[in-house]
Amino acid sequence: MPHVEAVRRSFRQLIPSIIALLFGQSIAFEAPAGEPGTATIESMYVLEDALLPLPSDTPAASRALDFRLGGISDLFHAETAADGTIHLWGITDRGPNGFVEKPSSDGSPAKPLRTLPVPTFQPLLLKLALVAPAAAGRPGALRVVEVKPIATADGGPTSGRPAVAPPRSKPMVDPATALPLPVDPDGLDTEGLAPAADGGFWIAEEYVPSLLYLTADGRMVRRIVPIGAALGDADRRRAGCEVVEALPEVCLRRADNRGFEGLARSPDGSRLFTMLQSPPELESDAAEEEKVDVPLLVLDPAAGVPVAEYRYRMGEPAEAVSKLVAADGKISALAATGNDTLLVLEQSANASRLYEVELRSGNDRPATRTVGTVSKRLVADLAPLAPIFNRELNRGASGAPGKLSDLKFEGLALLAPGVVAIVNDNDFDMDAAGAAPADPPIRRTCLWVVRFDAAAE
Repeated sequence: MPHVEAVRRSFRQLIPSIIALLFGQSIAFEAPAGEPGTATIESMYVLEDALLPLPSDTPAASRALDFRLGGISDLFHAETAADGTIHLWGITDRGPNGFVEKPSSDGSPAKPLRTLPVPTFQPLLLKLALVAPAAAGRPGALRVVEVKPIATADGGPTSGRPAVAPPRSKPMVDPATALPLPVDPDGLDTEGLAPAADGGFWIAEEYVPSLLYLTADGRMVRRIVPIGAALGDADRRRAGCEVVEALPEVCLRRADNRGFEGLARSPDGSRLFTMLQSPPELESDAAEEEKVDVPLLVLDPAAGVPVAEYRYRMGEPAEAVSKLVAADGKISALAATGNDTLLVLEQSANASRLYEVELRSGNDRPATRTVGTVSKRLVADLAPLAPIFNRELNRGASGAPGKLSDLKFEGLALLAPGVVAIVNDNDFDMDAAGAAPADPPIRRTCLWVVRFDAAAE
């Protein structure tokens, strides 16, 4: 009935005011409620404080740093309990890491080196529960109810150290000595997570980059790498699981620290989707528009092989390539809304947007041939909510961050049509020196349940 819809629309228009009352922050939306691109916050949850779980052989010096759990890099919806509690699976990245500067011997500017203060850390699978707040107007709790360290096939330890040696990957260093840490053929920088059909997990990582299938208890079974990216015969013999070369060669051209970032599985379980975080490094004669094209791969999870490669063009159609490149756009996360449709979380210095892209399974073909550029449409502009996000994850900061990509949204899970969970990676609240946690704490892990308008579903 028309008058009922008018009431509903009026209520939606009040949502920004309601959020402002709850979170103490005024919000200016760029589009009226009900228009495509509008997003509203339904609820917020803060990760409960806990020590970072570490292996028993972690040196006392690393353990004494007292890192707290954080660094969540992706999510998927596990189930909703009978009492309405939402459970998700999440994954951490390679562990606390930052930068130190090593003075040069020739008087040139010092080079920033990426650190691993806790090199024994094993990336973790985390089962999470969204616990309702104790009082109105307060955030709920993001509670860890189960922890599974990722292990090799025989139960041995993995680590967050690089899996490949320079020049294919820059070294990680000990912050105390600035000396490179040894390469680990089972090293992982885990960034993407999706369920496997048998109760196990698929993960995407940045180092090689590679995709891995894990058992339900978190043991690696198979690591799928780009063609030509064998970890080396010696490393292959030492690797803690089967290594298969099957991904397109273009993945080897990932920019530094920009491997696979998003991963999703279709609802029917027949397809996996993954993307690099940024456009690959190009040949000198590449066309201008290719500078903002990111490979989107479709895989058959049963066979563990790619079946299609698409191009995803970053930004809005009218945005100039030079503007997008300068803003350093990134793909942060994926979620499948259908067997042929994906949500893509895209961020840059001046944008934070959720797009829906449409594929066609009938176009699947060997991934050595690119199908074409996918169509995309904006379903949620998160920039108007940035002051709230920034205030909560940075413990009271005012206004939006200087760069919207500094929000570091890295996990995305579909909860219902038009409703998603988004979580930030707080980088384990590292200090500026890249060697220890910030003191006092600054940045925390928050999860928001965000709704975008039904017109955009």
